[in-house]
Amino acid sequence: MSYIRFIFFMSLIRSFFFVLLIGVSTLLKAQDAPLRFKAAMGLATYYGDLKEKAKLIDQSSLALNLGLTYDITEQILGTFDFSILSLKANDKFNTRIDYINRNLNFKTTLWEANFGVEYDFLNMTNGDYILTPYLHMGVGLFHFNPWTYDRNGNKVFLRQIGTEGQGLPSYPELKPYNLLQMQIPIGGGIKFAISEDVNAFFDITFRKIFTDYIDDVGNTYPDRDIVLAESPNPIQTIGLTYRGDEISSAPYPGVNIKRGGYSKDIYYTLGLGVSFRLNDITFTRKAKRFNGKVSSTRSRLRSPGSVL
Repeated sequence: MSYIRFIFFMSLIRSFFFVLLIGVSTLLKAQDAPLRFKAAMGLATYYGDLKEKAKLIDQSSLALNLGLTYDITEQILGTFDFSILSLKANDKFNTRIDYINRNLNFKTTLWEANFGVEYDFLNMTNGDYILTPYLHMGVGLFHFNPWTYDRNGNKVFLRQIGTEGQGLPSYPELKPYNLLQMQIPIGGGIKFAISEDVNAFFDITFRKIFTDYIDDVGNTYPDRDIVLAESPNPIQTIGLTYRGDEISSAPYPGVNIKRGGYSKDIYYTLGLGVSFRLNDITFTRKAKRFNGKVSSTRSRLRSPGSVL
C-alpha cells in the first residue's frame, strides 16, 4: 500500500512540475507574471496518544516554510510548499494517571513537501481589496523518525528497536512502520497587501495523516518474555516500551494492555509569512527594458475601505 501511495505521489509531483514548467515558460512572455515566492515561520504542534487534550498551542516547536504560488485565476492559486518542523510530547505534562504512569515521550524532526490549491474569497488582484481570507487543500509526503533519550542519556531512534513488538518472530503481523508517509494539508488564513508585490499572511494548517506512529505509540504492550527472548536489544527495548518504573515501582504491564490507540495522530502549524511577486524582480523589468517604455500599474491599495 505504501508503494502505491509513493508511486501516486511521484506521479502528482511530475504533473505539478510539468505544469510549473509550462507556467514559467509563459512567464517569460508575460508582463504580469503570476508567480510568487513565500516564506513563513511559526509553531508546529502534535496531538495524539501522548496527549490527553488537544490544545492549539501545547509543547509546540519551531516550523519553517518555503513555497511558491501560481495564479491560475485571480482567486485560485496553485501552491507548492516545503517545510521543516519539530514535534514533541511528554506524558509528564498530562493529568490522567495512566498517562503519567506510562511515562513515555518522543521528539522528531519532520520535513514535508506538498502541493495543492488555494482559494481567495476576495479578489486582491484587481485592486479592489487589500486583504482576503483564504482556504487551501493539497496532498504531500512527510518524513519523520521519532526518538527519545534512554535512562542513561543516550539518544535512541524508537522505530529501530520495535517498542510494540514490530519485527519479532512471535509478532509476524507487526511490521516496522514506514518513515515516509502521505499527508493531506487542510487550512486557511488571511492575506494582507503591504504593497503592489508584497503580501503578508497568517496561516493555520492541519494535516490528515495515515499513520498512528508519528509518536511511536499506537497499539498494545508486547509480551515482556517474548521481547527479552527475541529482541536484538532486549534490555533497551523493554526500558523504552514502558518507562513507568523510572518514576514508581509499577511493574511492566500485562499482555494486551493498551499502550496507545487513544487517539489518531495529527499535527498542525500556525505561521506568519510574506510573499513576493517575482515578475517585477525578473520578468517584467526585462519586458519593460525590451519595449523601451515603462507601464503604469493600478494600485492595489486604492480602496482600503471596500473590504470593511
